Amino acid sequence: MFKRLLIATALVLSGCQGGSDEIGSGGGSSGGVVRFIVLGDSGAPPESGDVAKIVEKVCAQRGCDFAVGAGDNIYDQGADSVDDPIFQSAFEEPYKNLDFPFFMALGNHDNSNSPLGGGGTNERGDHEVAYTAKSSKWTMPARYYTQGWPRGSSKPVVELFVLDSSPITHFFNDLNPAWNGANLETYIAEQKTDMQAALAASKATWKFALAHHPYVSNGMHGNAGNYEGGAQPDLCALAGLISPSCRGADYKLFLEQTICDKVDVFFNGHDHELYWLKPVASCGKTHHILSGAASKHRSIQDQARNEAFYQVGDTHGFFWVELRGNRFTGAAYRVGAGGIATDVDDKGEPKPAFEMSFTK
Repeated sequence: MFKRLLIATALVLSGCQGGSDEIGSGGGSSGGVVRFIVLGDSGAPPESGDVAKIVEKVCAQRGCDFAVGAGDNIYDQGADSVDDPIFQSAFEEPYKNLDFPFFMALGNHDNSNSPLGGGGTNERGDHEVAYTAKSSKWTMPARYYTQGWPRGSSKPVVELFVLDSSPITHFFNDLNPAWNGANLETYIAEQKTDMQAALAASKATWKFALAHHPYVSNGMHGNAGNYEGGAQPDLCALAGLISPSCRGADYKLFLEQTICDKVDVFFNGHDHELYWLKPVASCGKTHHILSGAASKHRSIQDQARNEAFYQVGDTHGFFWVELRGNRFTGAAYRVGAGGIATDVDDKGEPKPAFEMSFTK
């Protein structure tokens, strides 16, 4: 119910506040300016620590109020419990020098019953929700939720709509009856209704959605509606063994009925590259930024599948975003082995591999 979403939002607003004087804070939001980091597929140390080193430098240079995590927070199959030490190695240790909140979404590996990451054990994702109460920065008050910034504002600069995409796109059916059949359909329908209502009520200047699975991608997993269509092997072709949801056709419709043309940018992971893809007609004005290289990377599969402002594979990296009035600026940073910035200025400091702005 929408009430559940409102409760989730209230928990975020009253939760950990982060710092304003530590590395990356940039002194906090000022004059309506908001800055944040976009990380996806970050759950595999030690590579995540390499990326975190450059995040620290960029936040010290340019300022950061918070980070968003686009799922696959813990490889390869999530956490066994809220007390699993993997939370320390996969999250707390890599980001120990960053004192601001991380607003997290769930990915397929976070809910997995095997290292294949095909979903099927959603209770593992619930451990990540519960971990919010144990961490000073990890923030996931519910499997899906909204978050405004600055916190507590009746008209925030930005509002983030965090989706739970894995139950809509799973490979393997969850054997728990609470996550199967009619119960699963009810959960998906409630999430859709809640997000539609939250977006309609939002008074934020900027509206962003965050989910692990993309609407469009030029990587191995591909576009919603045809996920895995070009992958080798194509696991979705195993008829009778794999859920038909794995193609993402239901998810594509879900997105078109909730966030498409209603949010300014849709942030994702899942494919392990960096993309800023142009808006597509079926999703209206919405830009698509995929930042899935925070601990893993792959090659681009099809550069021509969707038109891109920027795309790069075979590198770790992340995006930094600044909102200043009606201007959005996004910058992509590449990271090499050992936490060395791939692109540097004449002082040896990290510089963007790509940076672009648009206004609304």
